[in-house]
Amino acid sequence: MNRTALLLSTLLLGGLLTAPPAFAAASTETGAAAVTTAATRVKANPARHSGECPVTVGFSAVLVARGAGTVRYRWVRGDGSKSAYKSVRTRGVRKITVKDRQTFDRTTSGWQAVQILGKKGLSAKARFRVDCAGAPQVWDAARPLPAAQDEPLVTAAAVEAAPPVYSGACPTTVRFTATVQVSRMPARVDYRWIDSATGEGPRESLYFAAGGPRLRQVTLPLSVGSSASGWKAVDLLTPGGHDSGRATYRVTCGDAPRPTPTPTPTPTTTPPPAQKPELEIVSLDPGDYAGDCAEPVEYHALGRVRLPAGPEQQVTYWWTQKSAEWKGQLTFPASTQPRSQDVSATWTFGPKDAGSQQLTLTAQGAAAPATRSFAFTCQKQPDEPTVSIRYLTTPQYKGECAAGHNSRSFAAVSADAEVEMEYRFIVDGVAELPQKIRLRPGAPEQLEILRYDTPASSGSGKVRFEVLSHNRPVLEAPYTWTCVPRDTSDVVRITGVQTWSYVGDCVLRPSVAVHAWVTGTEGTRVDHRSLRDGGSPQSGTITLRKGGVTAIGADWSWGDKPSGTLTFEVLSQHRPSLALPYSATCKK
Repeated sequence: MNRTALLLSTLLLGGLLTAPPAFAAASTETGAAAVTTAATRVKANPARHSGECPVTVGFSAVLVARGAGTVRYRWVRGDGSKSAYKSVRTRGVRKITVKDRQTFDRTTSGWQAVQILGKKGLSAKARFRVDCAGAPQVWDAARPLPAAQDEPLVTAAAVEAAPPVYSGACPTTVRFTATVQVSRMPARVDYRWIDSATGEGPRESLYFAAGGPRLRQVTLPLSVGSSASGWKAVDLLTPGGHDSGRATYRVTCGDAPRPTPTPTPTPTTTPPPAQKPELEIVSLDPGDYAGDCAEPVEYHALGRVRLPAGPEQQVTYWWTQKSAEWKGQLTFPASTQPRSQDVSATWTFGPKDAGSQQLTLTAQGAAAPATRSFAFTCQKQPDEPTVSIRYLTTPQYKGECAAGHNSRSFAAVSADAEVEMEYRFIVDGVAELPQKIRLRPGAPEQLEILRYDTPASSGSGKVRFEVLSHNRPVLEAPYTWTCVPRDTSDVVRITGVQTWSYVGDCVLRPSVAVHAWVTGTEGTRVDHRSLRDGGSPQSGTITLRKGGVTAIGADWSWGDKPSGTLTFEVLSQHRPSLALPYSATCKK
């Protein structure tokens, strides 16, 4: 359908023909006083950037905590994404600086704020704007950074994900390869990985020897145990650095068979003795968790595999969490120095996973595995608001499609506490921009999407209404349009009629409504009536206006009848009429 106009507006709950600090908490130690926490001094650096991209924007905030216990927080972003929950322990009065980073390779603007689990309200918002000049600056293996041996050091990074999109059996591994280049040697480059969920990784270093290559590559495998998406980038900490853009990935877990690995040929010569790997689980985020499990809680683990100096060696490693296993392989180049590589894993937990948990990192030939025990506890958040979708109405149209018509859908929402809610309409799989509205208890709000449609032939579609925050309810319903030939028999004609189908809480007893559009010679007097199931007529008279279509509406109280037919008739001229069904589907 051709949509040439779009309007989203907020209406008070009523007939369908009416013109048209969030929450968070700090868990406490047994017997300890509750922790009170506030997020202050929320900043973006740089708050404005104009020039070459990619560029990395840093975000920081100061958590002021009083009491003893664990504070759990996350970053909430203006684009609707959120970081994983992170934890800090506190006793007495403590100020903790928390950070996050985002990499942008195109013009954008937005904000980030801190949400503390269990406390109502978001922190103040750190707003930023990035204006990119020209195409993104990318230096990778195919595009060398220009050499400048006698100039100040310039560094550049690029990152690729392999595979960027995966659909099949899980767990699986996504491998990120970072290409780091320097303009002169010798050089030391300090860098860190940035993850869309966990933020900044540990500081690491690369060394470029005099006379050696000006390009080095490092890899970071990510073991994925459930459907997930995100990105990784590299932040160069050495002055004169050009950060990488985002390497995005999307994993959709299904039942596709995993490919059978190619057998390793038997070596014809005796290889040197293998070195024994040493293993460490560097970090586990969020670690011990006690909080809301209404939506899956994402876990991220970072491990490290070390080898002594020696010849090139391949190391098979795997993560184990309950019955799930993530497997991968690392190649360590020959070196006269001790060597190490990082490996990572991500997965999600829900209510069924509550209890004591253990994560294990194992490698072939290792003297001992690395383990990390943690607890996962689901708690109902007493202050969490519940948002309800009271109903969704979708239009049913019949008339001259080529003339075009307004197509309205309505959704009513309510909440059991005052809350700012984010929502969107999705029509035929195309999402409109998210909108926000503040709800107050006992005061439902009706929301509307208006489109101007000029379809070429009869058809149907689907309207979906999604709440993007809090408990995230969803409701969807079909809409239809039926095209009829233009009536050329008289000076007055009905160009179209429209009713609505209703899905939702029938305790509200919605009204039954019909809209009709009539056109003809200016000044013509038109007697008309609207019928519900052949009776209950509503009659009237209009005078057609100059050069336009006159809209006429009628509505009835719903009563107990779940469906029927609405008819609009012109009582003069050759008495044209059009009829359409209406229906209600009751849901709690």
